Amino acid sequence: MQDKCLFMQVRYYLKKGTRSEFYRRFRDNNIREFSASEEGNLAYEIYFPLDSDDDICILEKWKDSDSQENHVQTLHYAILSELKAKYVDKVEIKQGWLEEY
Repeated sequence: MQDKCLFMQVRYYLKKGTRSEFYRRFRDNNIREFSASEEGNLAYEIYFPLDSDDDICILEKWKDSDSQENHVQTLHYAILSELKAKYVDKVEIKQGWLEEY
């Protein structure tokens, strides 16, 4: 068993006033559900940060970097990329390796 997993914190800085529309389209396209069910995905959660009315954050946990790289080749990731092109001003990604307990 692998003792570390890839953890990613992704923050989308959305165009002012577009968070509800972005989230609705994210939800309607089942992006969280499809991502969470991928081989190698250990966690995929979306949340609204308390310090902003416009941003959205996603926390991802992957078995390994190959699993995460496969994620970006999926149809639902392509749909997410289209949403990002329309609604997102900036993306901030923090990632690292976590010890698994």
